[in-house]
Amino acid sequence: MSKAKNLQIRADTMAPHRRGLSLVFPFLFVGLLIVARFLFPNKMTFLVEVATFSIFAMGNNILMGYMGFISFGQPFYLSSGAYTAALYLAYVGRNPLVAIALAILTGLIIGGVFGAIFMRLKSSYFTLINAALCAMGLFMFQRLLIGVTRGDDGLWYRSRMLATPLLDIRFPKNFFFFIMAILLIVLLLYRQLHRSALGNAFRTIQSNEEKLQFLGYNPFRIKVVGFMLATVMASFAGSLFAINFGFVNPNMGENSRAIEVVVATLLGGVGSLYGPLFGTLGFLGIKDIVSNFVSRWEFVVGIITMLILFRFNEGIWGFFLNTGAWIKGRFKSGAQATKAR
Repeated sequence: MSKAKNLQIRADTMAPHRRGLSLVFPFLFVGLLIVARFLFPNKMTFLVEVATFSIFAMGNNILMGYMGFISFGQPFYLSSGAYTAALYLAYVGRNPLVAIALAILTGLIIGGVFGAIFMRLKSSYFTLINAALCAMGLFMFQRLLIGVTRGDDGLWYRSRMLATPLLDIRFPKNFFFFIMAILLIVLLLYRQLHRSALGNAFRTIQSNEEKLQFLGYNPFRIKVVGFMLATVMASFAGSLFAINFGFVNPNMGENSRAIEVVVATLLGGVGSLYGPLFGTLGFLGIKDIVSNFVSRWEFVVGIITMLILFRFNEGIWGFFLNTGAWIKGRFKSGAQATKAR
């Protein structure tokens, strides 16, 4: 039996009802977001933010949930993608799709360079060096490159963007459907990754790295690949933010924002398949509601987050799965009791 097949067994043993749910859920989630866009037209910007931040959170879940590495440098990778797209659109070209492709390439390069260095560190040092990189990135975009980034004034470029084929994503209504299509594709690919031998290898890094070595894998290379996937998804999400708003500034890469994606990952369920979606929806939803009443929403969101995590230690997605299994078990036991009579 091949080593890839050994790791694939774990994914194939998933309960049948969970496999079916995991396949249908991407279509269901995106469909509900589209329905919500028509039911609540004034919340379209919020729904776009949910879709974009979900991609960001999925990348963080690979690092934090699968491999057990907490990174406080994710805002740097997010802003790197945003600034790559913004600088291209402001000074070089005008095609938003090319800007997205360049941002993905930037994430790939950054992930390869820093991943080869950072993934040699233990988890605590990994966290700290990413936080330091985030601070350096903020200084770079805010001060060092002020001549091209325009510092805190930000970079504006919406008027330079050209229309894209089939769907002109310069307009918010069209961009909404574009980001929904992107989210669906990413979710399907993410589901495939979760069930693949590579996804199982990522999870084994956290639980039993020696097992990977025994099976003939190189754990360091797997860690670098995971890091690169996380940075690519962060840069991709950053480029989507940049194109949606037609504007970027250094605030996107602030150190204080590093905790946001960590909280979203925790809320949804660390290491779970669709936890990043529920975590994003929960975090941004709480933030949106609380900020209408309290200026310092972070304090209230922190308290609510702790209460949720104490009550549902597997996150929101884990709570739904466990509740569904419990209901199914009750119906099954009830049916067996009726049949016995």
